[in-house]
Amino acid sequence: MAETRPDQEYAPQPSIFERWAGRFLQQYNRRRATPRQARRRHELRGIERAFYGCVAWAVLAGIVSGGIIGGMEWYMRQGMLDGMEGMSLTEQLPYWTGFFAVAGVVSALEIAFLYWNALRGVAITSRLAGAPLHDSPLAELTLLGLSRAALEFPSPRHRIYGIDPYAYLSRWQLIAMSVMYRLKVGVTSFLLRIFLRRVLGRVALRGLLPLITGPLYAAWNAIITWRIMIKAREQALGPFAIEAMIGRLEQEPLSERAQRVALHTVGALIMANQDAHPNHVYLLSRLLDTFQHRQHAIDVDWPGQRFALSRLERSERFRVLELSIAATVLAGRCKGKRKRFLEELFEACNMAYPHEKVRTWRRQFMNGQSFGSASASSQP
Repeated sequence: MAETRPDQEYAPQPSIFERWAGRFLQQYNRRRATPRQARRRHELRGIERAFYGCVAWAVLAGIVSGGIIGGMEWYMRQGMLDGMEGMSLTEQLPYWTGFFAVAGVVSALEIAFLYWNALRGVAITSRLAGAPLHDSPLAELTLLGLSRAALEFPSPRHRIYGIDPYAYLSRWQLIAMSVMYRLKVGVTSFLLRIFLRRVLGRVALRGLLPLITGPLYAAWNAIITWRIMIKAREQALGPFAIEAMIGRLEQEPLSERAQRVALHTVGALIMANQDAHPNHVYLLSRLLDTFQHRQHAIDVDWPGQRFALSRLERSERFRVLELSIAATVLAGRCKGKRKRFLEELFEACNMAYPHEKVRTWRRQFMNGQSFGSASASSQP
């Protein structure tokens, strides 16, 4: 293993919510070792069912809560107060108090259900994906990543093996990201309800309020849950894909120079990604272990190592580039800063960016296969 525990590198002090969520996930998934084989067809179908089932329940919760809040709004305003026409602000106070109380209770119950629904969906996904969640630091890392994904917690804001994932972000950007994460599920969901009530409350067709708010809340829940389940699938399938890649590196070791370039490349990718993705922490930990790196901290010297990459022998340069493709798709679809970083790598090596290969590897990864399983010998 690397000199420090990967789970402590990722999240040194898990919160009480993460620990509770972790125990919930472990009850569903008793696996202790990474699978040796790719996911079978029935397991992939099970993952798909868990994905769409989780989203469907979130949509239903939005429709029910939206209907209750919209219906209550219409009944209180039209049925009890005759449209509130000509009422002063003081006279409207009981109405507003009742509305906020009911909306708050309904929203709280819905949010609690959404968290439970997400945790259950993540747990089933992790079990079918074969993600180990017990008895090792790497399993603890996977467990922490899945727990934070289910709870929609951001990645911890600290260095990972000496690498600062947020080195390219200013202080105000970090603050803005933190605020957005905190608003994403709970507070934003409630504020959306208040905003829609104010906007839709002014339209002429007030009687359609329950029919309008339900689908809007459902769409919001679907977006949030969809994102959670995508992250969970990535993190649950990560250990198998990474271990398969490490196995090939152990069978065909890189030279010491190529190892150094590979470590700095992964470190630079983490900085370009501007996030400490659990799969990247897992990969970096296994690389440090496999390469028997003397230090557990990496001081990324990307300009120098980028030049060193272009000077490697062709076969080793190709293997480092393949490692970079794998590391890129481990953290999501290849777009934005990750894609620009990968394009710069191939440009530095005077090679064309392999669009189709990147898409294929992402698809293979999300289907529980090892990278390049269908055409491992093809070059970018």
